[in-house]
Amino acid sequence: MSNQPTKQLRAVLTQTVRRTRNGTALLKLPMLPVVAVAFVVFSLSLDGFASAANLGNMARLFAPLAIAAIGLTFVFLLGEIDLSIGSVLSLASVLGAFVMRDTGSVWIGAVVMVAVGALVGAFNGAVVAWLRFSPFVHTLGVLVIGRAIAMLITGGHSVGHLPPAAVRFGRGNIAGVTTLLWLSVAVCIVAHVILLYTVTGREFFLVGANRRAAVFAGLHVQRTRFLAFLISGTLAGLAGLCVVLRLGSAGPTLGDNLLLMAIAAVVFGGTNVFGGEGGVFHTISGALAVVMLDKGLNLLGLAFYDQAVVMGLVIVFGSALGGYLYRRRTGPG
Repeated sequence: MSNQPTKQLRAVLTQTVRRTRNGTALLKLPMLPVVAVAFVVFSLSLDGFASAANLGNMARLFAPLAIAAIGLTFVFLLGEIDLSIGSVLSLASVLGAFVMRDTGSVWIGAVVMVAVGALVGAFNGAVVAWLRFSPFVHTLGVLVIGRAIAMLITGGHSVGHLPPAAVRFGRGNIAGVTTLLWLSVAVCIVAHVILLYTVTGREFFLVGANRRAAVFAGLHVQRTRFLAFLISGTLAGLAGLCVVLRLGSAGPTLGDNLLLMAIAAVVFGGTNVFGGEGGVFHTISGALAVVMLDKGLNLLGLAFYDQAVVMGLVIVFGSALGGYLYRRRTGPG
C-alpha cells in the first residue's frame, strides 16, 4: 500500500482528534448550561437540595455513575453499545462482597470486583471483535446471564456484614470531599489522557468515525473494539465497588438502574451514538445532569415509574440534541 493514502487517513485522524479536543473544552460542552440552570432551579424550588448533606449524597451517587458511564463512552465512540454493564456491576459486587465478608479484607474484595468486571469485559470484547457477534445481541444475552447468576448465588438476597473499613472508606472524606468522588475524578483524568494523548486512544475516534478507512490505514480495529469492551467491563466492576462501599452491602439487582442512567449520561452529554465524536468531559457533564435530575425527582416525590419515563425522555432528547450538534459541526450528510 502506498504512503499517500496512509498520510491522508492520518490527516483525517488528526482532524478528528483536534475537533474532539475542542469539543471537550469546558465552555463548549452543551450540557454545562443545562446543569447550571437545573442546579439553580432545584435549589430555589426544593428545600434541602443545596444542603451539604444532599450534595454529599449526590457526590456518592455521581461517582459510580460517572465511572460506569466513562467505560461506556469508549464503546459509544466506536458506534457500538454494551448492555451488560448493569449485570456486570451486580455480579461483580456480590462476588466481591462475599470475599470481603469471608476474608475480612476490603482490598481483596475490591480486586475481585474489578477482576470480574475485566473478565466479563474481555469476554465481550473477544466475542464482538474476533467472532464478529452483534454487540447489541451479545451484551443483551450477557446482561440476562449475569443477572441470573447473581440471583442464583445470592438466593435473591443482599450480601451484608462487610468489614467496617468498607463503609468507613465509602462514606469517608478527603479534604472535605467524599473519597468516592476523588476516585471518579482520578478515573476521569486517566481516561481523558488515554483518549486524547495516546495513539491507542486516538484510534477510538478514527475507528468510530470511519471503520473502513481505519482498516485501510492499518489501524488495529479489532484490538480497539476489544479494548473498548474490556474498559467498559472493568469500569463497571469498579463502579460496583463504589456502590458496595457506599451502601455497605451488595445485591443481585444493584446495577439494574445503572445501565439506563449510564446511557442517559453518555448520550445526554453529547457523545454521538454513531461513533467518532464525544469524550470523557461530555460524559461527566451528562452524568452531572442525570444525578441532579434523579435527586430532584426524588425530592419532588415522583414514583419510580414516573422517574423512568423522565429518564427515557432524557435519552431521546439527548440523542436528538447530540445528533443536531454533530450535524452543525460537520455539515449535512
